[in-house]
Amino acid sequence: MDLGAVCNAMADPTNDLTSATSTPRLRVAAAAIIDGDVVLLARRAAHKSFGGLWEFPGGKFEPGETGPECLVREIGEELGVTITVGPHVLTSEHNTGAVVIVLETFEAELAAGVVRRSADHDALAWVALEQLSSFALTPPDVPVARALAALADV
Repeated sequence: MDLGAVCNAMADPTNDLTSATSTPRLRVAAAAIIDGDVVLLARRAAHKSFGGLWEFPGGKFEPGETGPECLVREIGEELGVTITVGPHVLTSEHNTGAVVIVLETFEAELAAGVVRRSADHDALAWVALEQLSSFALTPPDVPVARALAALADV
């Protein structure tokens, strides 16, 4: 993660910064957009942190947002579609050394639109739940993929 992103995380009042010496916590929401037996993954661009790795799409919380509100906004911005957010799947944490990423993942379905491209990623893929483990996922997304596979009895 770049220094600018860490500074933004530290300045964001929705992030949990317990003290000046603690590692900043960056709250991020992700959508497991499920269509039948497949789920949408997005590959991070090479120039970004975790570049080349796959993730469930989403983004950083804005002040005062809930997880579902964050996802409706972020998915609209990134993918140009509208989603209906379902139940919470899992919250995972990953310490990068500079920041602790707190990833809150929710199930979601497409409500309107067709996913064609991402403003923030260089590739998209609809992946069968049983194939999630074959993708190189970002560290915070690995436990989410395991949880989804377990929920689907894969």
